[in-house]
Amino acid sequence: MVRASDRVRWSARDLQKGYLHQSSDVEALRFRDTLINDYHGLAIEDVFNGREVRCSSGSCYAIESRNPISLGARERERATAAIFCDISLIRGIGPATRQRLEERGYRTVPDLLGHPRYRREAGRLLDLVAGGDTRELVNWIERRHRQSDPLLLEASRFHAPEDFAFLDIETLGLSSRPIILIGLGRVERDSIVLRQYLLRSIEEETAALAAVLPDLEAERTALVTFNGRAFDLPYIRDRLTSKGIPATLDLPHFDLLRFSRRRWRGYLPSCRLGSLETAVLNITRTDDLPSAMVPEFYETYLRTGNPGPLIPIVEHNRQDIISLARLFALLRGDDRTAATEEASIPEMRQNRDEMRSQR
Repeated sequence: MVRASDRVRWSARDLQKGYLHQSSDVEALRFRDTLINDYHGLAIEDVFNGREVRCSSGSCYAIESRNPISLGARERERATAAIFCDISLIRGIGPATRQRLEERGYRTVPDLLGHPRYRREAGRLLDLVAGGDTRELVNWIERRHRQSDPLLLEASRFHAPEDFAFLDIETLGLSSRPIILIGLGRVERDSIVLRQYLLRSIEEETAALAAVLPDLEAERTALVTFNGRAFDLPYIRDRLTSKGIPATLDLPHFDLLRFSRRRWRGYLPSCRLGSLETAVLNITRTDDLPSAMVPEFYETYLRTGNPGPLIPIVEHNRQDIISLARLFALLRGDDRTAATEEASIPEMRQNRDEMRSQR
């Protein structure tokens, strides 16, 4: 580990030395104490490769890193075809009605323009697709199907890779407590660039929220989270309101927890992100900090001024975002490496074989 006399920056390799073998609180506290000892006398700027970000609301500390990612390009034609093939997107068309309509030659949404009952709503959907309003398209699909429907992933192909914002936050509690770290990943060429806005003091929360907001409100941005509909996004909205910062954050949102449950529930013991990392992404975390211990580690930093306890918080958040991006690529069928790992799970392979035999 890094000593004060070394004055070198921390890297993820520092968490691969076997300090935290169990997720128990006792082991976590031992890990905390080790970090305090090893980083005594260092400042945040000595440990993390970041910079101070200033805005009208104050300043916070931004840590930037880059990791490779394979995410498919925009495919408007594919997304359009997938939507047009699903006439059940039109209100009033359920499975039985769909079968009758298809037997009469109404097999696509454009075909319904010739139907006296459904042509008006079919025209509205066609206009929505032509206009490229993904937020409204996602809302439309979710009104007719589950929020885990694969058609939503197809609709994501209206976006270029650079449009996606991969978001994960770390907080001091489950509600009405400060956000201490906001992690945001954006795709640039064949990499995902992570910017993690870290609070050096609780007073910097307003600045961190203000710093990340332009990314979330940028034109064409689509949000990707894991359980973000229930936690991350409502939490950010609540903290923005508490700080008097106006924001709507009404953007297309792809919550991968829902898609993961649809795809792997029954084949994996858990659909938590950590379980999916191991089973389908071939990622094994070493010395990962349990989420429940994040407040304890951060509050230790506040009490002591020692940046050591911040290291596993930042690394946990960083890995969450990398895994989020890779999982999104896998669910869309863009990441063939991860797909190979998934296919090696016996239960999944058997299930796929059964599905193929039924076609």
